[in-house]
Amino acid sequence: MQAHSKLVFSKLLSDTDIKKRLAVPSAIQSSLPPFNGGHALIFHFLHGTRFWPILYSIRTKGYKKPDISGRLWRDIVIYNNFNVGDIFTLYRVQVEDNSSYYMAEVGREIDFLGINVMAYSSGSTAEEKVITHHHQEGLSLELSLGQPNVVGADNSKNLLLTSQYRALPSSTFSI
Repeated sequence: MQAHSKLVFSKLLSDTDIKKRLAVPSAIQSSLPPFNGGHALIFHFLHGTRFWPILYSIRTKGYKKPDISGRLWRDIVIYNNFNVGDIFTLYRVQVEDNSSYYMAEVGREIDFLGINVMAYSSGSTAEEKVITHHHQEGLSLELSLGQPNVVGADNSKNLLLTSQYRALPSSTFSI
């Protein structure tokens, strides 16, 4: 089945986002599950290989400011080692059978060989990904860092850099 993802929102994580709650832009409320007359609900998003429950709520009085908060949010932050300055991006993924789910990526902008790129964590320390698109020159780069599989070696302390070559449309290429 083919899935199509749509950006819901992206946010540079602040100290408050990490320690207490993730402020959600009011303008994107229609892209998230409806409250149906209530002020809070729990929904799940995919990060790495796991679906995470989160508490999504709005204030009951005054300005209806939405946020993701509570113990569930803190569990995600701690388990995945999110940091101030990381970029949290939430997508809604639509599957061919008309079902949908939410997916999150958390990354950090880094300087890679003089090019600013986004480094995304898979939600696990066993594999990390660096993805960049350099639009001016039509280049795309994807690197996967993972554990080497060397017989008789202590594989827990080494990282292996792997690369794949493939043709991309519009005269771009991937390394």
